[in-house]
Amino acid sequence: METAIREAKEEIGLQPNLVSVVIVLEPICTKSLLRVAPIVCIFNDKDAFKPVLNPDEVEEIFDVPLEMFLKDENRRAKDQEWQGIKYLIHFFDYTKDDTKYLIWGLTAGILIPAASVVYQRSPSFQEQHRGYWNSIFQKIEKLMGPCC
Repeated sequence: METAIREAKEEIGLQPNLVSVVIVLEPICTKSLLRVAPIVCIFNDKDAFKPVLNPDEVEEIFDVPLEMFLKDENRRAKDQEWQGIKYLIHFFDYTKDDTKYLIWGLTAGILIPAASVVYQRSPSFQEQHRGYWNSIFQKIEKLMGPCC
């Protein structure tokens, strides 16, 4: 959890005292063997948060309705393959104030389960191929030993 809080401060200037942790989600192990444990937080005082973008880490700061990641609207998916394992990569299109955003890959893969936890329901689309997580963990353990 300390890593996520440190990264949020480094990337967007989020001071740790401005948020409270709600839940730590199941870790995701990326194909580059990076273990990511998503953390869902709420603002203690949203008005006190003054984002400071670190251009070396972040291109732009914007907000998106979390519920969007449970709906099949403005979403598409593409089949990918890694080490013989098929998986879905999700793409969400979002427009705000005439600016178009594309949220995809690991970010989308984190926001889908985060939205499921917050709204207590599954997405209206197939989140991942059946057996994907078992296959990915078995492959990683075979290649590297236990990592996630």
